[in-house]
Amino acid sequence: MSIVCECFQVTEETIREAIRNGATTVEAVGDVTQAGTGCGGCQSRIEEIINEEKK
Repeated sequence: MSIVCECFQVTEETIREAIRNGATTVEAVGDVTQAGTGCGGCQSRIEEIINEEKK
């Protein structure tokens, strides 16, 4: 599994699962998973994953 958020060790699959369960913004994903709420360096990748899941 690939880690997207190093600060909180959140995997891509965990982020995708949060998106499938209704987290449709970077902030919402952060609320559910903590991803993107530390240093913020992964927020652009989270946004990419959200866009991929919308397709």
